[in-house]
Amino acid sequence: MTLNIFKPIRYLVIIATALALSMSIHSVPTVYAVEHDTITIVQQTVKIDYGNKITISITITSGIDSVESVRALFKPRGGSTVWSYSYPEFSTSHMGISLNVEIPTGPGSYYPPGTEFDIEIEIVDAEGSVSTAKSDESIQYLDPSKNWKNAKGNGFSIFYYGIRSSKVENLIEQVNSRIPMLQKVSGVSKTPEFKAIVFPSVQEATPSFPPISRTATDQLFFAGFAQPQYRLFVQGQVNTSTFIHELAHLYVHESVSSSRTGRIPSWLSEGLAVFLETGQSKSSNERLRSSVQPDGLLPLRNMNTVPGQRDDVFIFYPQAGAFVGYLIEKYGADTMARYLAGIDKGQAVLKNFNEVYGRSIYEVENDWRSNFNATPITIPSPTSEPDKTIEHSIRSTPVPLVDYRTISKRTSNTTTPTSTLSPLITVAENSDATGRNNISTRSSSNQLVSALTIILSIIIGLCFIAFLYRNYKPNS
Repeated sequence: MTLNIFKPIRYLVIIATALALSMSIHSVPTVYAVEHDTITIVQQTVKIDYGNKITISITITSGIDSVESVRALFKPRGGSTVWSYSYPEFSTSHMGISLNVEIPTGPGSYYPPGTEFDIEIEIVDAEGSVSTAKSDESIQYLDPSKNWKNAKGNGFSIFYYGIRSSKVENLIEQVNSRIPMLQKVSGVSKTPEFKAIVFPSVQEATPSFPPISRTATDQLFFAGFAQPQYRLFVQGQVNTSTFIHELAHLYVHESVSSSRTGRIPSWLSEGLAVFLETGQSKSSNERLRSSVQPDGLLPLRNMNTVPGQRDDVFIFYPQAGAFVGYLIEKYGADTMARYLAGIDKGQAVLKNFNEVYGRSIYEVENDWRSNFNATPITIPSPTSEPDKTIEHSIRSTPVPLVDYRTISKRTSNTTTPTSTLSPLITVAENSDATGRNNISTRSSSNQLVSALTIILSIIIGLCFIAFLYRNYKPNS
């Protein structure tokens, strides 16, 4: 007689599988359920050693009996900043948990003045549970030795010292009158609050500028720096044109902030900033006609970056302003806004220009050059100059304002001005929606994977036994 034992084993496998799945489903909430004790930052004092570091002394109250580790996270506010973290030393007492958090701001860890930091503290107890406390007070990085004041304009704030308040109020009035033009050209009607740090003079502002090469400093005169990723700019002395120039960079950055595949060429970004200083191309045109020979104009294809030669810088800024002004005055501010919107959507610069303006950029360039009696450039074939996409770099690069008006016209071998921004000390990777690495989630995920692996092994084993019984043939 043949024993038909496969049928009960098959039922056994089905039952075991159902039980295993039921166990895994019910175990998920348990795995992710981590007890979080309530912790609160009850005291926070800040000491700024300007140009070196920020030290934050923090006291936390909690019901945690045994503290395994403490992690301090900080992030500068802005549109494209990240969380960084460190593991500071800490002490516990009846008052709570005390620790000192340091944010380096010296060489290799530059932050512009006016940067605001958010602070969070994560505490892990002996059982692996994580508790988080967020500071309600942001930390603003300014030189504490200065008597800083602030004033508000239309969508921006100014922090300043050593300048008469009436002069700042007059600046705000002039800038406010230009905001509608900035919005129309950039296509950005709503912006986050921008910030301007204005020093009494360029000499006093220079130590707070980002580190750049000594050659560039010796050969070129920098009047300000825009820091789009922090939504602020630093400026030496009160000057309406410089202020609007730097503010225009922040507006343009916001207009293309979604793009990750395209980069705004310098002729466009600087041209917009120069044009928007006055809202007219007249001053740039006059400067070119009085200072540059017609055939001394730069080909647009060579203006994707700011040149390093002093003579070329002398031409670059007014030419960029004149050409962009020509586009806006001839085709309209709305057309420029659509051009920027196309770049924001990831469209290539040259192809997008053809679609928006209805002609190639080189044809339009030759039309513009004819106004200066300049020799037309040779229009390249579409295949000879591919429209490459470059990683968007405006997010993390300071935008210098070279005061080309002070540059004497002489030839000099210089290198392209560069700024070196070192990365934050430790960037939190594998982040959650808030950009922070969640220890409890990571630990719970590992436990879940282990449980499912064991369950899957049991199911496979039972299936293998069933296979053996199905193919078993007893001796008759």
